[in-house]
Amino acid sequence: MTRSRAFNRFHRFTAKKRRFSLRAAVPNLQDDIRSGNEAVNHRKEPHQRAWQKDLMLELIDPEESY
Repeated sequence: MTRSRAFNRFHRFTAKKRRFSLRAAVPNLQDDIRSGNEAVNHRKEPHQRAWQKDLMLELIDPEESY
């Protein structure tokens, strides 16, 4: 292994250890990281917005919506 490769590997190793210790020290960051990894389903958003718009129109004037 060349000297520069060993140097880079060592610094990656120490950065990983540093990140691990910081995450362990601040517990609320662990929750933020987990919630950020969830998949977002964008297909439901337009349908939900249209449904909410229909509900609002019915609340404004229920007779015109039918």
